[in-house]
Amino acid sequence: MRFRIGWLGPSMTVTESQARLGREVTARIEQPGAVSTLCFGRAGSSVFGFGTDRPRHVVRAGDIWLFHGDDAVLTRQTPAQDQAVMVALKIPWARMAEVLEGSVRSGGGTRALRLDQEALSRFSLAPLLDNPLAGPLDRLMAESHALALLVRCLAPLAGGLADEPMDDSRPLARVLDRLMADLGNPPSLEDLARDAGMSHARLNRCFHRAYGKTVFAWLRDHRLERACRYLRQDGHSITEIAFLCGFSSSSHFASAFRQRFGCRPADYRLGKERA
Repeated sequence: MRFRIGWLGPSMTVTESQARLGREVTARIEQPGAVSTLCFGRAGSSVFGFGTDRPRHVVRAGDIWLFHGDDAVLTRQTPAQDQAVMVALKIPWARMAEVLEGSVRSGGGTRALRLDQEALSRFSLAPLLDNPLAGPLDRLMAESHALALLVRCLAPLAGGLADEPMDDSRPLARVLDRLMADLGNPPSLEDLARDAGMSHARLNRCFHRAYGKTVFAWLRDHRLERACRYLRQDGHSITEIAFLCGFSSSSHFASAFRQRFGCRPADYRLGKERA
């Protein structure tokens, strides 16, 4: 079993779990107070429940479930299977209790709701799972996307707001998805703007307001931050990292890296090894 956990903001985390199991495994997930968990099934299946209570809730690939517990232990039973992948977004209940008043009990009990699977039709989990969370701006961007995703999932429970225009978060999320789908061959700014339903000038303004930089400045920094993650590991050569992060050549990668960090990629890796 493998887990990746990222801290997005105050009491908000995202966890990706991947499992290949030869036998059934049961896990106890202790909840620190009134915590809600938005659970996305990516592959395989798991069965969730609260303690020994019934019923149990099967989360399969493509499912979205909301689990809420007050100091309750959430259990997860994962049967033997080749692959089970889940993503869990945890958020304090207080941040959405008003939105879901009457839909989920806010005290003295537990509840599970299966949400509309179409909630991901305009959103992707990639901006959460691919974000390096290397600094405050990364975390702010991840928290912003997590909250927009949360709104999309919960809006039908609050009166069908999902089809109403919320702000620029949805088109910007689509732009991020397209940028990260192929780092080496990003669409043109005109294509991205067309997909977002706005002019390229407005797209850059909205992107700068949300993320502190223009579209392609963000892409350049994202490539370099991902490269730093690879350089801190031992599994890839400098040339392999260049292509994995979307650079056309190792020399182009070295030039961009030196301009941003003031040293060559090899020197950065050597410095981390010595540290």
